[in-house]
Amino acid sequence: KQMHETMSKNLADAAATEEASIKSHEELMSAKHKEVEALSAAIESKQRTIGELGVQIVTMKEDLDDTQNALAADEKYLAELQKGCDTKTAEWEESSKTRAD
Repeated sequence: KQMHETMSKNLADAAATEEASIKSHEELMSAKHKEVEALSAAIESKQRTIGELGVQIVTMKEDLDDTQNALAADEKYLAELQKGCDTKTAEWEESSKTRAD
């Protein structure tokens, strides 16, 4: 009779421990699923941001290239304008000198 009581008590303790372990495991799995969902959302957000930044980089590189081309054209125009001004200045000086004589 005492052995039966001990075995019953041990079985009840083991069952209670098993139930507690199952409940703990279920809570842990629930928490981990929520964590996975949150991290998945964060990954998607960061991937979207990476994509947007990639587009911005390409756009900025194109803008830089356009600006550099415009600068080169403006510098060429400035050089031609300076050359024209130098030529006109020399002609004016020659004309003034001729008139003075």
